[in-house]
Amino acid sequence: MPRITRIEERRGRVCVFVDGGFWAELEAGFAAGRGLFEGAELSGEELAALRDEGERALAMSRALNLLGYRSRSEKELRDRLRRFGHSGEVVRAVLGRLRELGYVDDEEFARELSRAKGRRYGPRRVAAELRRRGVDEETTGRVVEEAFAGRSQLEEARRAAARRYNRGGGSDAQARRVYGFLMRRGYPAEVCARVAREYRGDPPEEA
Repeated sequence: MPRITRIEERRGRVCVFVDGGFWAELEAGFAAGRGLFEGAELSGEELAALRDEGERALAMSRALNLLGYRSRSEKELRDRLRRFGHSGEVVRAVLGRLRELGYVDDEEFARELSRAKGRRYGPRRVAAELRRRGVDEETTGRVVEEAFAGRSQLEEARRAAARRYNRGGGSDAQARRVYGFLMRRGYPAEVCARVAREYRGDPPEEA
């Protein structure tokens, strides 16, 4: 019968070796609670069941730890857990449980990020950030529209440019710099062009 030949503890987790070879990495509390100790003998079926249960527990612990730093999208969590080496089946199970608990919600995550980023950037930049983090197109469009509803893109772009550039006498070079800056901030192209013309010396246009 397979025997646990070595257990190495590392920062609250243990690496378990069976018959001299590495078998699994588990939470220390989980291993102790399931009677996994050096010299213990378990059947192949028992070991398989324990490894599956233990991997899910470890993946859940890692996911909760990641969420403790900041909220994350499902894609961000999925990618991180896969990088830890967890199987697709385990990752799907953990994400499903986190959704049930309300710890993972892409729409709420998108709203939080839109509010935070929207104080500094325009809607295109915010939408691109949400898509990069794995939020779907429909949710991204709806949330970004909500975040910027009732706000003047032109006035916000003007304020952003004023914080960065001195109007001075105006020039084509200055206008190009302003245009590029506002485009990178994610404002609509027509808004960027209008503000850039003002830095070239053209009179301000009505919003």
